[in-house]
Amino acid sequence: MNKQEAADFLGVSVRALERYVSQGKISVRYEKGKTRPTANFDEQELEAFRAELTQPTYKPRQIPTPSQQPEETALTYSGEVSEFGEVTAIDKLAGIIEKLLQREFPSVPISDKLLLTIAEAQALTGLSREILREAIASGELKAKVIGKGWRIKRSDLDRFIDELF
Repeated sequence: MNKQEAADFLGVSVRALERYVSQGKISVRYEKGKTRPTANFDEQELEAFRAELTQPTYKPRQIPTPSQQPEETALTYSGEVSEFGEVTAIDKLAGIIEKLLQREFPSVPISDKLLLTIAEAQALTGLSREILREAIASGELKAKVIGKGWRIKRSDLDRFIDELF
């Protein structure tokens, strides 16, 4: 059986078949072909391997009932117990994420800020980003790069708007 036929027989890709060969799970015999050696697989070995592939790779987790689990060995983690008797890592992560999302960070309205980003100046004035950048480049609007972005003083933005009209 050649490589493609063996892959089809197992229901896997040719690359997966090659991976099984490199891992030593399947043996292959190479025979001389017209232009290059061809891979030949033993059909009986492939049948045995296919039966191994169809075996379930996990066992369902058995959840003990209250009558099976003594009270002194009940599982508790940091005071939290789920309906199945234990808290999984996903439950812990979900709790942390919920707490972070509920945290309120101080927010200042744009109109009260002293320094503005270009996006905030754009939202406050209604001017386009290009107009603000051109004004900064020409020197009509004073701004400075702080960190990775431009910052505009509120007073300079007000003066620039007054000069527009």
